Amino acid sequence: MKTLSVGLGGIAGALARFFFNTHLNSISLFPWGTLAVNLLGSFFLAFFLTVALRHLQQRTFVVLAVSTGFTGSFTTFSSLSVESVNLFYQSPLAGLAYIIVSLLAGLALAYGGKYAGELVSGLISSESEAEVIE
Repeated sequence: MKTLSVGLGGIAGALARFFFNTHLNSISLFPWGTLAVNLLGSFFLAFFLTVALRHLQQRTFVVLAVSTGFTGSFTTFSSLSVESVNLFYQSPLAGLAYIIVSLLAGLALAYGGKYAGELVSGLISSESEAEVIE
């Protein structure tokens, strides 16, 4: 069942990544699609795991499907690496900028996702406690 959860999440993540890459990479030679999925994935994974650790502990299959399956296939380090090298050959400055933006923005968004997850978890916990009191 765990394998099926990861597989189904992976299918959804791969399709979402394909959609972003198809639409955003056609804008220019810069790999906007990969940058977008990696940055969105950084925020989303941190946000989801923060909320999941507090509210979905008994739903292992959901956590695996979303974190390992969906986010794992949605984001991609190998594409980042290959596109960085290709971009560096065309323009060393653009290649370096892509690596720096990917790393720094990814870390910032992961922090933001964790923070947002803590805020949402606090709201969910407060609402749950209020229901128990009533």
